Amino acid sequence: MEQFPHLKFIQKIEGKPRFTGGGPQHPQTEANKADRRGHSLRLQQCTNANKTDWENSFHNRENQNLASIDETIIPIFIQLNPAIINAEFNLESFGIEIISEEEGGFIIGASIDNFRALEEKINGFIASKRSTGNIANFWQIFDGNRDEWKPKHILSEELYAKWNEIQDDEIYDLEVSIAFDKPIEKAPEPGVRGYKKKIENYRHKLEERDDLLMQRESNFAAFINHYGQIKSELVQLDDSFGCEVSITGKGLKDLVVNYQFVFEVVEIEQIAGIDSGYESLPDREIELIAPEVNAVEVGIIDSGIMEGNKYINPAIKPQNSRSYVIGDNSTADHVIRGGHGTKVAGAVLYPAGVSSISSSFQLPCFVRNLRVLDADNLLKHKFPAELMQQIVDDNKDCKLFNLSISSNAPFRKTHMSIWATVIDNLIHEKDVLFVISAGNIPFCSIHNYLNNSENYPNYLQEPFCKIANPAHSSFGITVGSINHCSFEDSDWKSLGGENDVSGFSRIGIGIWGHIKPDVVEYGGGIVSSKNGILNVKEHAEMATELIRSTLHGGNVVGKDSVGTSFSTPKVSHIAAKLMELYPEEGVNLIRAFIAQGARLPGSYFSTPSLASIQHFGYGLPSLDRITSNSEHRITFYSTGKIKAEEGHLYSLTIPRELRGQGDEYDILIEVSLAYTSQVRRTRQKTKSYLSTWLDWSNSKIGESFESFKDYALKEIEQLKTTYDADVRKGMSNFNWKIKNFKGDKSGSIPEVSRNQ
Repeated sequence: MEQFPHLKFIQKIEGKPRFTGGGPQHPQTEANKADRRGHSLRLQQCTNANKTDWENSFHNRENQNLASIDETIIPIFIQLNPAIINAEFNLESFGIEIISEEEGGFIIGASIDNFRALEEKINGFIASKRSTGNIANFWQIFDGNRDEWKPKHILSEELYAKWNEIQDDEIYDLEVSIAFDKPIEKAPEPGVRGYKKKIENYRHKLEERDDLLMQRESNFAAFINHYGQIKSELVQLDDSFGCEVSITGKGLKDLVVNYQFVFEVVEIEQIAGIDSGYESLPDREIELIAPEVNAVEVGIIDSGIMEGNKYINPAIKPQNSRSYVIGDNSTADHVIRGGHGTKVAGAVLYPAGVSSISSSFQLPCFVRNLRVLDADNLLKHKFPAELMQQIVDDNKDCKLFNLSISSNAPFRKTHMSIWATVIDNLIHEKDVLFVISAGNIPFCSIHNYLNNSENYPNYLQEPFCKIANPAHSSFGITVGSINHCSFEDSDWKSLGGENDVSGFSRIGIGIWGHIKPDVVEYGGGIVSSKNGILNVKEHAEMATELIRSTLHGGNVVGKDSVGTSFSTPKVSHIAAKLMELYPEEGVNLIRAFIAQGARLPGSYFSTPSLASIQHFGYGLPSLDRITSNSEHRITFYSTGKIKAEEGHLYSLTIPRELRGQGDEYDILIEVSLAYTSQVRRTRQKTKSYLSTWLDWSNSKIGESFESFKDYALKEIEQLKTTYDADVRKGMSNFNWKIKNFKGDKSGSIPEVSRNQ
């Protein structure tokens, strides 16, 4: 295999991009400007009501034996013009710390100065004709009633449904997230004017921020300890921290309604792998050659690996194996019926199965045994977010991790989960890659759907069938499953045919319209009975061939398992080969190549639909397509770093032989953009969760490089550029299947935006 040629520039150009958008103010904002006095009086009444309500709630706290909290910091719930909320948005000048961004411009906040700064801005708005402090964009402030709005916006749907049934003396095990929105500017670049003084000021601000964070963590711990205990380490992110707690119902009510900095409280989810039956295959004698010395090592975060298995042993470095199961140092795969981590590791090494090998075979990579699941195939006594950080810190030389475990429930749509956020943060900061299973729908649920007249694949649209936590991670590669064949006999019939989505595979789209799963692989299929009862089960004909643990007996190879757990390592195999081929490149190139080399199956390739994106993401990846050019296909790439408010221009000339209008063939042009940035969990939507986001645009048909350059970049080397908007508007664009913006009906899939 060889590397693709690097994309060649006509010239390297950097500058400030010409952002489009803007437009007229929202009618509500205009109405507020037109009625300054009335709008200001309404806001003042609401701030006064909030202060009064907060003061009244403190009268009986001590008599009720409630935990101590800071009386000077007041929770507030406001609605702003959503158009002003972006990555840089904050309310510091109003004396408000953002606790959580919600849908529709709603903000949960905390006034840290008893509303003084906000009231000054409101008074200034009455007196001035200028839009003082942007008060016109404060559409409304809610007057107290924390008992109503806080539980509704902070609790998970499951907890909120039983909020009125919470018992004071009952103990609840929960996952709690606390905001800490104290951003500071980036460190000054060496060599800038006044660098010595600036770096001193920056370090001083860092120390102040660390002191404030320690103070908030200490106050939160004291609050929880009044009612219960913190059960895990505090997992820190740039704008928040989270942990698992055990707390009384009385404490839970006080936490949700009165604690100023809490933004999410959810029940602890069960995390597991997939158990299976057993269908043996004959053992085969093949000559195995150990991986190349410098081959990539894939971290298998799972139930352990049977390291002595003859098909796996040459790919194991025993000194790197580790157990994270509390109280159990064994790294063996103790899961009955052939194990789980062993099957996952085998699928990384033999994505097409052992039976595809004729005689000798050099293993493609090493696998690292990182055991986290117990003998019951469950993650117990470990906070998943904390565990991910610990594993990456402990395995600094490992850059690729396979995560074929997930929650038993679909992802929550309000905020990125702390588990997924930590994965995003690790990918961005540590340049590691997580390949994550989309998750499986339980067979009992599929049985119920079928018996309630929800046929395959329609039941996949049910909310419960969406991808599982943490598969909605923005930067991880999420993998679903498709059938490798179809099957039917007198008693059973497969759910779906060849290359259809597996009947158990959870589907997208992901959070905030992200394309999830990213790709799919062959993870087996399932069958349902034809006797009217519609039972659902695995079948040997529909199962994928896997290496098994023989710790509890059975053959070393079997066709007994199906699941996204086993489609995922096949993509990890591709990622490992790419990392070997591009050892000096970051993981974003690997992510881009995997998506770039994927194909939607069948007719979906030429006519994609929303359902095809939900089922397959970008499609089925091909290692050959990712690593080989041909006379009929060429891939170019470029990597680098880009700053906020910066644009880079690339140029590629399509050969004259491909541009003849008389030629009767289609030309396919694909563009893949993969990037990471800092993330903020208290925020929602891509352009707020990400501190910086990227988009790409292209020249129109017949547009010269010079013309496009002046359109795309408003400033080059501090010189302003201009372009003729009318001339450009009259040009034709390329027929992209997925357009820039959701709702653009000129694309094939108006429900999907490529910006997401």
